[in-house]
Amino acid sequence: MTTALDIDALWAGTPFAPVFSPNMHPMLALVFASVGLVYAGKFAVTRADFKREVLFAGVASAPLGLAAVLGVQALGLYL
Repeated sequence: MTTALDIDALWAGTPFAPVFSPNMHPMLALVFASVGLVYAGKFAVTRADFKREVLFAGVASAPLGLAAVLGVQALGLYL
């Protein structure tokens, strides 16, 4: 049977440390947002080739998602 002390011993250790320094989160959010918006603009302009539309949509969504997460973290809301 597992006791509360066993669980505490299991969870004890080094605290969580983010990959990037929290001081870099605002800058990284702006960089990813700008890259995502550039590719979103390319997606909006490209109408002839379906493969390029899919490529620009995929490339735009990844940096915009990262920008959203890093922007929230820059505001102090660590998820």
